[in-house]
Amino acid sequence: MQRLRHPIPLKRVFLSITFGLSLSACSSVSNHVTPLQADSQWAPVAQSTHAKQLEQVLGAEFTLQRQGSQQASTLYLEVAQQSSDEGIAKRATSTAVMSDDTQAILNASQRWLELNPSASEAYPVRLQALLNTEQTDQAAELLIQATQHNAALGFLPNFVDQNVRHENITSQLEDILSAPELSKDLYVEIAQYHLLFINGGYPYIVENIGQLITRSPKSELEGLIVIKALSEEQLGFKNKAQRTLVQGLKQHPNSQRIQANLLEILIKNGKSQQALDAFYDADFPPYLAQQIGLGMGQLLIQQGHLEQSIALLSDLPRHGVLRDQLLFMLANAQHEAGQFDEALNNLINVFGQLSWTASETIVKWLYSVHQADLVNGIILKRAALDSEPGHIMGVADLHVQQRQPELAIDLLTRSLSVFPDVDSLRYKRAITYDMQEQWAAALDDLKLLLEKHPNDPAYLNALGYTLMVRSPDDFDEAFELIQQAYALDDEDPAILDSMGWAYYLNGDIDSARDLLAQAWNEMQDAEIGAHFGEVLWHKGKHEQALAIWHQALKDNASLPTLIKTLEKYAPQLLEGA
Repeated sequence: MQRLRHPIPLKRVFLSITFGLSLSACSSVSNHVTPLQADSQWAPVAQSTHAKQLEQVLGAEFTLQRQGSQQASTLYLEVAQQSSDEGIAKRATSTAVMSDDTQAILNASQRWLELNPSASEAYPVRLQALLNTEQTDQAAELLIQATQHNAALGFLPNFVDQNVRHENITSQLEDILSAPELSKDLYVEIAQYHLLFINGGYPYIVENIGQLITRSPKSELEGLIVIKALSEEQLGFKNKAQRTLVQGLKQHPNSQRIQANLLEILIKNGKSQQALDAFYDADFPPYLAQQIGLGMGQLLIQQGHLEQSIALLSDLPRHGVLRDQLLFMLANAQHEAGQFDEALNNLINVFGQLSWTASETIVKWLYSVHQADLVNGIILKRAALDSEPGHIMGVADLHVQQRQPELAIDLLTRSLSVFPDVDSLRYKRAITYDMQEQWAAALDDLKLLLEKHPNDPAYLNALGYTLMVRSPDDFDEAFELIQQAYALDDEDPAILDSMGWAYYLNGDIDSARDLLAQAWNEMQDAEIGAHFGEVLWHKGKHEQALAIWHQALKDNASLPTLIKTLEKYAPQLLEGA
């Protein structure tokens, strides 16, 4: 069996855009607290009065700058444990966060709070680490400690939003914030409303949030207004939600969060043109305009307003991290609106995380309009620009699925001039040649690969298997190659399959059965199934063979080897395939 063990991974990333500045999208949803920012005035070296400590701090700082936070974290923690300087403990905590080392964060933040129990910046960092490791009781004690030392809990509402997608964190917070010792803290109450919204407590929110809004600090009002409006919307009161946001915007005219949610509500209430006019009047900065505009564009598409969506998306800035999402959404809207050429031109320019999805969609679109002959030129250019030969492999597979193997061979052949050192492309071409029964060409590619990599078990096995099944007169040479591959890797299912089939062809049925059974247990591949089933059939185990062939059909019902095997022994299985 000729199967490459290490194919180039393909980028299969699906588009997922959450509306810009809704409650759950207005802040990061990382499971880690944003690293503490270094204070430009912080100078522990200058403050240090001990020569040894001075040397340690210099070493840690040098390591941070030259080798990164991972190596520096341990050094800073050692200095912090010996020093009474709060600045060093803060630096150790910040470095630990940057290195994503939970235990180091816990150790450094503990030292920081030992030196200054009122250090409000330390609490969210330590809280996140404790919740990540499910130390719920210690997290509760931490917040109680903060109130006892008059450290404000103003970080809690935003902390909830940062963890909105992490149910394990928010469920722990629910338990912690219900502690009697925290019941009188206003920020705890506000955070509980954020949790209520996450958990769908809309009726309670709508009925009770008004009194909280009257008592809350100005910094929290925007979030609470949005929570109220979105809760009203969830209960079906869209007009009431719109009024809540309009009133909130009057009170907070510069609130981009309220403005963004109001634009969404307007579209949902059938006032798309009003929403668009308000969007253009708002004069958002470019990145925010992209973020909010993408959300509006998606919603307009969902509401069936394709032309408005296309116009809006076409006007958005085409740069920055959202560029590819913008072009992808615009292309799909144009395609749905029948603007094929414009859609294709935009899709061709989508790269980044959406690069493979764009390539796959290009192939789908061109096949749908019977222009498959344009695929290879476009994909080759994209692969070269993106330095991504994996796209070639993926599109070659798509050609084969569309029963156009000659296009797959053409693409792979042309790609070798662009990526001459990517052996997996040549290997893919050899397999495709073999499928087309162009065995001489397949053997030429495999021999060339083996010349470059004489001790590669995958190439030894591929050449050996191909010789064995395509050139029976060369059986001894083929078997020797397969045995060499097996000596190098006796666990690869492809090699086990080749060995088993070689034994079968040589008349050793029992050895063949054992090796093919091992291969099948490792990987239920159609070709392995075809071979294993045939051996079992000859052993008189017809029911077991039929069951394996049935499973093999699920893997690849069009594999020639499997089809020929079933035509010979069990044609009835092909009737429903």
